[in-house]
Amino acid sequence: MPLEVACCSDVGLVRKTNEDYLRVLPEQGIVALADGMGGHLAGEVASEVAVEVAVEELHHAQRFLEMDAVQALLSLGQAVERANASVYMLAQKRPELRGMGTTLVLALFHAGRVFYAHVGDSRLYLFRNGRLVQLTRDHSLIQEVVDHGIYPNRGEAREAGVGENVLTRSLGFDLSLNVDVDEVPVRPGDLFLFCSDGLSAPLSAKQIENLIGAPQLSLESKVKALVRSAKDAGSTDNISVVIARPL
Repeated sequence: MPLEVACCSDVGLVRKTNEDYLRVLPEQGIVALADGMGGHLAGEVASEVAVEVAVEELHHAQRFLEMDAVQALLSLGQAVERANASVYMLAQKRPELRGMGTTLVLALFHAGRVFYAHVGDSRLYLFRNGRLVQLTRDHSLIQEVVDHGIYPNRGEAREAGVGENVLTRSLGFDLSLNVDVDEVPVRPGDLFLFCSDGLSAPLSAKQIENLIGAPQLSLESKVKALVRSAKDAGSTDNISVVIARPL
């Protein structure tokens, strides 16, 4: 499924470098976004390696395999696993990159559906019929304590001192990795929002919903409005946004 896409990766207000990385192949229906972490420049390396390897692996599978639903999900999972291995092995070879890691959200729009895989807290949302729905579930400590009923919501967990950006799963720290994969049907008018936590942390779901749903704005203008609003809300991280409309 080809896509109409608008995207932006902004260094933000605080960071000196941009450790986010994204890549889009609109004609092939592929979108990937990553948020790296690590020491000096290591986060930049991790996110770029993860995205480039995952996209190339998925594109290769798309060209040479019969891409039914099962194969699409398998290909996504394998692409993320190979990206993880590439980040991990590079860190082992280069001491200055030890400890680097990255989130990753990867999607394939195909045959009337979007198939997606993710690790970490970079997100994929669906905007449909005026409502925003988060498709991915954060692999983070704050999400886990809420899921296990330790705190009723993320707000109370934050007030208790649970770190918003402590990840429980990411690429690059071990050769073994659990990858979440899923799929949803695509309907006319759907918009899909990919973002790093530089956007999702400072803005509420309602704020994002209002901005992406503004009928008078083009996709490019929606992306710019989201980035600007995250900055206005005091985002302390890099901000990366992709909005995709299946054609």
